[in-house]
This record gives sequence, structure tokens and C-alpha cells, in this order.
Amino acid sequence: MTLLVFIGSLVGAMAIGVPVAFSLMFCGVVLMWFMGMFNTQIIAQNMIGGADTFTLLAIPSSFSLAN
Repeated sequence: MTLLVFIGSLVGAMAIGVPVAFSLMFCGVVLMWFMGMFNTQIIAQNMIGGADTFTLLAIPSSFSLAN
């Protein structure tokens, strides 16, 4: 059942035109709610931690150096 919720929410979000990254985030929130582990603090911590990786921070500088 968990796999069905995962695929259903992912495909559903992508079908209405949501970008893939936001669809995956939405899918994770739906799964947390479905499994009874919904906590907004966990979502915020993972979003901040994921955006703070060195790889994502290095991408904008490589684009600006290419110009």
C-alpha cells in the first residue's frame, strides 16, 4: 500500500505540471502523513540540510564563471 501511495502521489503531482523536485518533496510529505510520522520540523530540517550541500552551492558559481 505504501508503494501505491508513493507512486500515486508522485505521478499525480507530475501530471498536474509540478516540477520533479517539488513532486518528490510532495510525495515525501504524503508518505509521512500516510505512515503517521508527519512532523513539520523534520521537513524543514531536511530542506535546509539538503540545500546546504557543497555540490548545490558550487553550481551557481560555475555558471557565473562560464559567462
